[in-house]
Amino acid sequence: MHSTIFTSLTALCFSGALAIGVALAEPKAPTQEENADADFAKSFVGKSYTGDLEVEDWLDYGGGLVSPPIWIRQYQREDGTNLVLTSRESAPDTRTSSATYEVTDAIIVPPPRKGLELVISCTQGDDPTLRFMGEAKGPDEQEWWGDVRRAWEISLETGAITPTAPKGIKCNNPGWGQ
Repeated sequence: MHSTIFTSLTALCFSGALAIGVALAEPKAPTQEENADADFAKSFVGKSYTGDLEVEDWLDYGGGLVSPPIWIRQYQREDGTNLVLTSRESAPDTRTSSATYEVTDAIIVPPPRKGLELVISCTQGDDPTLRFMGEAKGPDEQEWWGDVRRAWEISLETGAITPTAPKGIKCNNPGWGQ
């Protein structure tokens, strides 16, 4: 009898744990604001521009070359939300000596957790190509931070930004040398 009760309780606990695990694993639905931000970011994809791309009400944090012809640029809103754009450089206009760019991907990254910074210049392993970005932290006196919590990879062919595991990624300290 005790074994029957024990077996029943074990089964009940196991099924309850499964139910809770399934409930915890379900992603929460995006809020209206998150949907609006995602739509805002995607509105840049395909946009062509020359020189710097100004984004109204967003502070331009700068950017740079990922690997020819892919470029990256970071913007930040007053609430700490980040907009990251990748662009493909087309042939420079020889008459004006300026290049034209087309936005290939755009993402919104919510403000990082306390103590972390969004860094758009990150590498992995021995490859020096800055084709990763991540939420990272580290000492001010170190040039590279290895404590990366979330990361994204930038496709060198298309400029697409996709989430990736942060293992082995290190990010350049944004305050280094200032």
